Amino acid sequence: MKSQSNDDKIKFKPMITLFKAHKSFLEFIKNEIKDYNFDLNEFAVLEVIYHKKKISVSNIKNKILLANSSLSYILDKLEKRSLIKRENDINDKRVYYISLTNEGNKLCNKIFPKHYNNLKEVINVLTNEEKIILSNLLKKLGKHVEGRNDL
Repeated sequence: MKSQSNDDKIKFKPMITLFKAHKSFLEFIKNEIKDYNFDLNEFAVLEVIYHKKKISVSNIKNKILLANSSLSYILDKLEKRSLIKRENDINDKRVYYISLTNEGNKLCNKIFPKHYNNLKEVINVLTNEEKIILSNLLKKLGKHVEGRNDL
């Protein structure tokens, strides 16, 4: 019975380690953004818009994996803070594009370079070879889970 318990520990240790690392990263980011009064989802949406410059609501949803109602709520909050603007597609009035306002651009230019430098410091605990191995293993695991139809 003991060997089964040890086997289970070995089998589940990578997942437990992954979940703990994920939690640590989330806490790190939460701490980083607390002074800007964003939650993680707002920060993620703002980051996508910052990189894409102009993006449809459906593309944001696909990148962040949020429900439509949650995304609408977040976009409303960011718009009320004058950080983003919405524009209708000229050919399809059902499609909205989101972009940063001047104020949003200034804030993002302040936040994201610092954020990326902090993330680089964190990830640089790994060698380049370790980063490649970690990326490949996480990709392999993710693709395996995505392919599971029985869950």
